[in-house]
Amino acid sequence: MQVVLDDYVSGASFATDLVNTSPRVWVEAGDALAAPQTLHDLLDEHGLSPDALRNGHRLTSGELADVKELREGIRSILDAPTSDELVDRTHRLLQTVPHHVRLTPDSQNDYRWNAVPDNTIDLAGELMLLIGYSLLGTLRTLGYERFRPCASPTCNGVFVDTSRGGRRRYCMPALCGNRINVANHRQRQRDT
Repeated sequence: MQVVLDDYVSGASFATDLVNTSPRVWVEAGDALAAPQTLHDLLDEHGLSPDALRNGHRLTSGELADVKELREGIRSILDAPTSDELVDRTHRLLQTVPHHVRLTPDSQNDYRWNAVPDNTIDLAGELMLLIGYSLLGTLRTLGYERFRPCASPTCNGVFVDTSRGGRRRYCMPALCGNRINVANHRQRQRDT
């Protein structure tokens, strides 16, 4: 899988969703990435087709364990206290995957920068390239302030805000944001 370096949104979105499957985000819910099928579903949800899963390859529990380890590395990056530390942590992660960056033609007779593995790599390696370069692209394009903790007091999630306005507050808006809205509504009802 080649990673297009100027397309950071899809990788940053996947990084957010992957990190927030951790059991430390919603402690009572446990690990949301409990089986290979849940990882497969997450990849499908993001439209990702890693080379490691081509030709009918079924995800294994070993690949799932590798992706869970990657998930913790990505969480460390998103928790970086400064932009310099975020860059350093991301570079260290990317150095573990043999790859090179090259200029390749695209479908519109133009050229794009791509990160290309030096040889066949595993699923975690492919996802590492996608996420690592996407996080660096987000930092370069949108700034460090787009890497945030969830605003919900009951959530330990983090996210990368790639929205146009940059005003996102929750790691999982449909869940965390909805819970806050329900709690606020109930409080208003009690106050009246």
